[in-house]
Amino acid sequence: MNKIFLVLTILAFSAVAWSAPKQVIDTLGSSPKGQFVALEEYGYQSHKHTYYVRIKVMNVWKKEFVGNFIEVEMPAHQPRFLQEARMKAKVLAQEELKRFKIRS
Repeated sequence: MNKIFLVLTILAFSAVAWSAPKQVIDTLGSSPKGQFVALEEYGYQSHKHTYYVRIKVMNVWKKEFVGNFIEVEMPAHQPRFLQEARMKAKVLAQEELKRFKIRS
């Protein structure tokens, strides 16, 4: 009985781990003085079965986000769609990156 309970408990916890959203946060670049940093957050949303990308600009000196957020979401039919979503988000973010003089 205890072994069955243990196996069921392990399966329940592994199901929760697999269903959790997966994400990565990466820096795209910073301004010459280091005041502004562009952050790219991307990953997989299991409940929607989509890839998402968010690009935000942070004022590091004030510790707050500034400007417009860029968001792109694509169906997760194939792994290459994540790369396509990331490229699309970077293209859409070019104006914001120029505005804050952010370079890679």
